[in-house]
Amino acid sequence: MSLTNDDIFWYNRVYDGVQIIDSYGEFSNVPLLGTCDGINYNPILARRQLGFPLKDKPNNILLEDVFFQEGKDPQNLKGRMVRAWRKIHKKGRKELGPKNCIALEPYTSWVRRRASEYRMPYDYPRPTPMVMVGPSTLPNQGVEELRDEECSRAWVIDEADDVVTSLLLQSSRFWKRKYDRLTKEKANIEAAYEREVKRLRATYLSVSRALDDCF
Repeated sequence: MSLTNDDIFWYNRVYDGVQIIDSYGEFSNVPLLGTCDGINYNPILARRQLGFPLKDKPNNILLEDVFFQEGKDPQNLKGRMVRAWRKIHKKGRKELGPKNCIALEPYTSWVRRRASEYRMPYDYPRPTPMVMVGPSTLPNQGVEELRDEECSRAWVIDEADDVVTSLLLQSSRFWKRKYDRLTKEKANIEAAYEREVKRLRATYLSVSRALDDCF
């Protein structure tokens, strides 16, 4: 069974007042040094876990790849990384806006395209193909009647409302599942408690009767 957006606890409010490390020195992201090489990671892709919204496709410059191997470093990336770690760039609400750990449709569409491009091994929603139906000739049916019928079948959803509604539904489903699970666990604990009380009472009664028989 695949994980969904509702299964992930995206953000802990303990980090509300914390600034995040956005980049180091001359680099637009975070360079990392190993024993024999160096790479980087892109904090912009982790902003949702830090409480900030992912609204759109990230700027390409923020996703720049940095990599070198020991002995193969013509750009002197190792030295530049060492110097970069002396200058840390942090961001918070002042630069990134209010906290809201959501991912909007433009960003998720970009993620789906990347997943398809790189053949990533997990399921992602595929767009439903639009089927174009040619006009039919119904001589006994008026234009107004056809229009009313078509309107009754159409779902007209405003894009912004659709995003908000989708997020609310995802959140409500997550908390409902959590509530149902806790309710079930509580019921199981109560049932186990009742069974244990009955067992102890039965044991006590049998011991009490045995003692009465002895005396």
